[in-house]
Amino acid sequence: MNFTGPGAAVCPANDISIIPCRVCGAQSSGFHFGAITCEGCKGFFRRTISERDNQRYTCRNGGACLITLATRNNCKSCRYRKCLSVGMSKDGKYKLTVRTLY
Repeated sequence: MNFTGPGAAVCPANDISIIPCRVCGAQSSGFHFGAITCEGCKGFFRRTISERDNQRYTCRNGGACLITLATRNNCKSCRYRKCLSVGMSKDGKYKLTVRTLY
């Protein structure tokens, strides 16, 4: 590929892994549930929204936890809140596909 000419892409369009996970900052793996995320955050969100008992998470630090790759497993409440704040939703699972078809 030639990336030097006018109008050339800065990076390959299909290389989503260069964009960090919007939740924790880890290397992303794709567009999941409406946001660019890593496999860990995708799985966490999938498990959280499929909880049959509709369990609510509570934060021990008043909802002020920093979610990073190193700390993402420390507080489920803040991680779930961050997932929602970056646009993840149960309905967002297929938004990119629908958006690119038209």
